[in-house]
Amino acid sequence: MTSRQLLPLSGVAAVLLTALSFIVGGEPPDLGAPDSELVSYYGDESELQFASALLGLAGLFFLIFSAAIASLLRGVRDASSAASNVSLAGGIIFTVGLTIFAGLAFTAADAADDLDVTTLQTLNALEMNMFFTVAVGTAAFLLGTGVGALKTGLLPRWLAWAAIVLGVIAVTPLGFAAFIGLGIWTLIASAMLARRAGAPAQRDAG
Repeated sequence: MTSRQLLPLSGVAAVLLTALSFIVGGEPPDLGAPDSELVSYYGDESELQFASALLGLAGLFFLIFSAAIASLLRGVRDASSAASNVSLAGGIIFTVGLTIFAGLAFTAADAADDLDVTTLQTLNALEMNMFFTVAVGTAAFLLGTGVGALKTGLLPRWLAWAAIVLGVIAVTPLGFAAFIGLGIWTLIASAMLARRAGAPAQRDAG
């Protein structure tokens, strides 16, 4: 497998690491959860810190994926530079959002034994509700990529339109659905781009 194929597959790595992070870390307590539940959840330091590290690593791979998408968009003749710039900027903002969530969870778990319940509740509230960075990053990445793909033919039209629709949804109350959709979209786009990258080498080999 060549580096041209590995770069798009960084999107697959990002999605799998994010999913694994949620599985390992579990769902944070609700804002109105009893203090005992809050202390119990954040008291499990090793698992939460491992989950936070996985989420941070997922952010790194998504940043690589978004850079690869932007590079491919710019490499197509008559490509829209504005669309590729918005796509890359969205990938950067999304990565910042993931690392914010990772940092909040890591901090709460690391300091849980030294914090009073009120401070722990504040960190939990931030982790539950500080989603605007992820939402804006999701919207910008998907809208920029979708528009750019329509202009360049980098991806099938249905997949480009799916990105645009999800990008719009990302900044609505249905934003979490767009986050899930981004994961599915990324898996499909990564596989298609990696397969396309390997096609010339296969023809040359034959």
